[in-house]
Amino acid sequence: MFSWSIKEIELPLKFTWNISRNSSDIKRNFVVKVKNGSIEAFGEVAFNVRYGESREQIIEKFEEFKNNAPQDFTGIESLVAYLETTDLPQSLKFGIESSFVHYVAILSGKTVPQLMGCNTVSSVKTSFSIPIMEIGKIESFIKDNNLQRFSVLKVKVNREIAHDFCAEVLRLTNVPLRIDANESFESAQETLKFLEQFPDIKRIEFLEQPLSSNEHDEALELKKHSSVFLMADESVTKEEVNSYHVERFHGVNIKMMKSGGYLKAVKQLRQAKMLGLKTMLGCMVETSLGISSALNISGGVDFFDLDGCLLIKDDPYKLVSEEKGKIFYSYIQ
Repeated sequence: MFSWSIKEIELPLKFTWNISRNSSDIKRNFVVKVKNGSIEAFGEVAFNVRYGESREQIIEKFEEFKNNAPQDFTGIESLVAYLETTDLPQSLKFGIESSFVHYVAILSGKTVPQLMGCNTVSSVKTSFSIPIMEIGKIESFIKDNNLQRFSVLKVKVNREIAHDFCAEVLRLTNVPLRIDANESFESAQETLKFLEQFPDIKRIEFLEQPLSSNEHDEALELKKHSSVFLMADESVTKEEVNSYHVERFHGVNIKMMKSGGYLKAVKQLRQAKMLGLKTMLGCMVETSLGISSALNISGGVDFFDLDGCLLIKDDPYKLVSEEKGKIFYSYIQ
């Protein structure tokens, strides 16, 4: 018989995490534990207010799951089928499903990539995100965090300071930039004007989610005229990747906390590939428990933005290591 529990964890950050819609110095996540006999396994819940999730909701909905879920599941598919009948937040679904997947991996002696039908990778190159800050502080931030070790940087911007902020990062570095606006631009025209005035357009690897996910027509217009690669983030949640995304973007950022589970994320990655879209695996601010989960399905993915555990002062799990901008398992799975 399976027993389920959840624990809240407090994660002080190395620096203030500012993006276009919010700011934080501490991240509070949850860890789900499933236990059966002597075997126990864990999954992380990194909830996000952008998707209507909250601490109180996670606690309430986990209790609903614990009280109403069947006493036993016959396999991963039976658990996922049950979760699909619930209205649990997607990040909580991922925490529950991933803990169970990790349990099955221990029980079966197989790796998670084997269970998911994914190729195993030993390491991946990740970007590192520069949060929004006063422009005069960017130089010391880059030096203090030794960002020259990364082969690509992600720049968080809002519409008000995007041009000057990016210009300063360009001046101080010589690597490609991924510009993440987190839906802060208001129209295709405004976004195109930003790109027209960009100091060195060749340095942009891609522009991520410049417009609100609700701006369907504006996103169509932007892709028609954009001179740079466009990456969807908030426009991809739990739904299938389909022609909507092809018409508006060149690639999709898949985060398992948005997808709601390993199986859904793997399906989205495969759908994107079939449609000719580039793929990226992203993350929330997560411990290495969540980041190592993303590594489990990273075979064949084009881009990686898996720096979530690098933002935390003291990662409690230490399942992932980073060296010269590459992340890899801290242990042999």
